[in-house]
Amino acid sequence: MSDKILVLQTGGTIDKCYPKTILGYSFEIGEPAVSRVLPRAQSSMAMEVKSVCRLDSQDVTNDDRIKLARACRESGVKKILVTHGTDTMLDTARMLSEEQLDKIIVITGSFLPETFKDSDADFNIGFALGCLQTLTSNGVYVSMNGYTLPWSKCLRDPQTNMFVPVP
Repeated sequence: MSDKILVLQTGGTIDKCYPKTILGYSFEIGEPAVSRVLPRAQSSMAMEVKSVCRLDSQDVTNDDRIKLARACRESGVKKILVTHGTDTMLDTARMLSEEQLDKIIVITGSFLPETFKDSDADFNIGFALGCLQTLTSNGVYVSMNGYTLPWSKCLRDPQTNMFVPVP
């Protein structure tokens, strides 16, 4: 196992781009947002960025989750950051935890696209990477809103829409 961090893109709001369209509204899932965030962070961490899929998280299927689990399992990297949409982030975290991989996997995303000025993407990615370097127990964690928690100790508060610790 190397000290490198593997970043796996699945899509979601964090990677959304809004190309100019005529007579309509649309978005696409673009290149991994983390590839734009990392140079701004001026980090010297060794990282490899790969795209597993580019989907809104509401469109992520079990087949996509299996593909993500396979990418995690087959990698020689022990610490993995997954960027994901917030709507089904906990579903993916649950599935990955069932795989019982000998890895530390942190899942993050954002409520606004990284390309938006007031996006939370830079903070969430930076915070998740910092936590990924300090976590010592294998498992699947969710890193959002200033918390990094084991996925089963995290919930999305229906009133605030924020990810918070289970009370």
